[in-house]
Amino acid sequence: MLRQVLHEGLRTSFHKLGHFVANHPVFFASVPVLISILLGASFSRYRIEENVEYLLAPKHSLAKIEGNLVDSLFPVNRSKHTLYSDLQTPGRYGRVILTSRRGGVLDPHHVNSVLKVSELYLE
Repeated sequence: MLRQVLHEGLRTSFHKLGHFVANHPVFFASVPVLISILLGASFSRYRIEENVEYLLAPKHSLAKIEGNLVDSLFPVNRSKHTLYSDLQTPGRYGRVILTSRRGGVLDPHHVNSVLKVSELYLE
């Protein structure tokens, strides 16, 4: 009994929905396109930030102020005779990608491995 009531209710509601979509095809064809264009327009301002200092340090931190002071007192030689690699000043940061074959990266064994690597490079 309940199955028949549900079946009839769903059948009639989807039948009405199908008629509504068939009677308004322009709306159901153009609105999804417009929504995707509007949502896709936000990618025009998308950029990848690779400056680790900008991502981690507060805006008015002492480290940024001192870094700007050092850059102003000791400018980088930007002549055409220097190497491109001399122009890059990445800072004292490094990136490591961690993966594990079994278990999670936050398992105690893996966390201890990360701490050991961190201690090796901080010395």
